[in-house]
Amino acid sequence: MTAKSTWRFWAVHLVLGAMAGFGMLPAALADSVLRINGTGSGTGGMQLLAEAYMQANPALRVVVAPAIGSTGGIRALLDGKLDISLSNREPNEAERAGAALTSIEYARTPFVVAVHRNVGVTALTGAQLAALFEPGATFPSGQRARPVLRSSDATDTRLLQSMAPGLVAAIDAAAARRGMLEAATDTEAADMVQQTAGAFASSTLALIATERRPFVALVIDGREPTVDNLALGRYPYHKRLFAITHKTPAEGVAGFMAFVRSPAGQALLRANGHLPL
Repeated sequence: MTAKSTWRFWAVHLVLGAMAGFGMLPAALADSVLRINGTGSGTGGMQLLAEAYMQANPALRVVVAPAIGSTGGIRALLDGKLDISLSNREPNEAERAGAALTSIEYARTPFVVAVHRNVGVTALTGAQLAALFEPGATFPSGQRARPVLRSSDATDTRLLQSMAPGLVAAIDAAAARRGMLEAATDTEAADMVQQTAGAFASSTLALIATERRPFVALVIDGREPTVDNLALGRYPYHKRLFAITHKTPAEGVAGFMAFVRSPAGQALLRANGHLPL
């Protein structure tokens, strides 16, 4: 049994074994709906947690809609359209001025460079990665490379620039050219990689694992992006995942967040690209 399959095995059994500890919700919460959205790096994991939680709490419906990004999720929470916002950052000062919020960092996930498995590449050096942003660049497999760019102030852009010397200049030069692929969210970037031949983009192991994307998370300069390597400090690049709620959450929200942070919830996350905290 591989390490990954071992984690999945124990995650399933821990979830099943812990269900009794998260018994039926009070009658007052019958037919309640818990709404969750935000960053695409977090929604897939929350969907898995929601499915497990609802098995023990059928009176509560947990709805995880298609991702709208960290900023979009926080705005929706402030507008009363969400109960839990998922984000790769804490709320900023302006967002906190809109309401009393609580932010919990529940996991971290390896930040990766993702390509479709059809590209036929599994590893690159930092220099090779930087070269892929040049006009007409090709992968070592011979396929044309199509970088997917994020905004200059995005967390993804900052993290990607830190992965190797030369990436700051390479990404800035690519952003100045016309006709480049651009994505506003993690989900948009992943969709472009999946739908565009030769596209590559920053992503997270959590998104790839939970959404079963047909991607390869590239090994860069010999560093393999796994949860174990992140935990041991052997892989330095990660995204932080926050669950943001109102400071005094509803009973259903508090119950669900307790499950997220329980041994059963953490095992499920770790089996799917997350390092729980």
